[in-house]
Amino acid sequence: MKNKVFILSWLFLFFACQSQNATNMPIDKNATGETVSLYNRLFSLLDKGVMVAHQDALAYGHSWYKEAGRSDVRDVTGDYPAVIGWELGHIEIGAEYNLDSVYFSDMKRYIRETYDRGGITTASWHGDNMVTGNTSWDCEQDYVVKSIIPGGENHGKYLVWLDRLADFFLDLKDADGNLIPVVFRMYHEHTGAWFWWGSKQCTPDEYKQLWRMTVEHLRDKKNVHNLIYCYSPSQVTSKEEYLERYPGDEYVDMVAYDCYVYGDDKTEALKKYQEDMRLNLKIITDYASQSGKIATIGETGMESIPVSTYFTQAVYPVISEYRISWILFWRNAWEPDKPNHFYAPYEGHSSGDDFREFVGKENVLMNEEIN
Repeated sequence: MKNKVFILSWLFLFFACQSQNATNMPIDKNATGETVSLYNRLFSLLDKGVMVAHQDALAYGHSWYKEAGRSDVRDVTGDYPAVIGWELGHIEIGAEYNLDSVYFSDMKRYIRETYDRGGITTASWHGDNMVTGNTSWDCEQDYVVKSIIPGGENHGKYLVWLDRLADFFLDLKDADGNLIPVVFRMYHEHTGAWFWWGSKQCTPDEYKQLWRMTVEHLRDKKNVHNLIYCYSPSQVTSKEEYLERYPGDEYVDMVAYDCYVYGDDKTEALKKYQEDMRLNLKIITDYASQSGKIATIGETGMESIPVSTYFTQAVYPVISEYRISWILFWRNAWEPDKPNHFYAPYEGHSSGDDFREFVGKENVLMNEEIN
């Protein structure tokens, strides 16, 4: 009897320890060690706080372009964002630089610099409309997705585009030749209708086929094993809408959404923004909890930040209520014709003090605080 009790006790302790030390695996079962490590690091950082992310942070900022080591966020706070977002649009057509004039060769260097600092990289992809040759915002057709999924007349041509995307990811290497992991947020904002992959441009089944085809081609055909896949619609009104085009847990590692401040009446706009944020954050965090995924905010912001307390009074009270990985503020345009297109403060902007207070919160994490 004593032996039986001992054996049962040992088995209980064994499986308890195994459970505590369990590794969270991304959907790519052949993911590189570095990618698995990042995936588990993202889980562990959820208990520490919400990371600050900024799009194109190292490439340019408000009124400057390509200055080594510079970042508007760093100018204001003294530290880099914990997560930096990049845009891959035009990699598919073999261009040297992306939609926002960032050379892909520079982008690779910036990603290596971020990795060396212990930072995290995420990437979106506004791929061109293959049918018309125009941008991803050319969305007057309802057959583009149908034409590129298996059986479509443009399927073979689109796989060439995916090959170029794969080549980019496979060229992201650290000093030791190891592949640098990236969170890939593809075909985003699809619940809206402003991209060729949007809700009015394809059926839910066609969207799912597009997503699955892309994952399978990159992962299984091109052996790209340094990606974490993030599903990121625009804001929705229900869980049912959020999941209508969801390709399945076996094709998604992270769940996110995109949400911005819109409207001329700033008080009402911020009120609506917070309501939308809370609704969508509840949807994604509830789903992340039940499915074993990680929740995050794919994109957000208030263009030109006209309300100087936006970060501490509008953003922080909401995100502090939920278990999310990061919040990505959109880019600070460098182009002279876009002086008001920025979403993080630059040095001298009226929201600078508020942003410093925001990043100073114990549960808001910058680059140094995640290392």
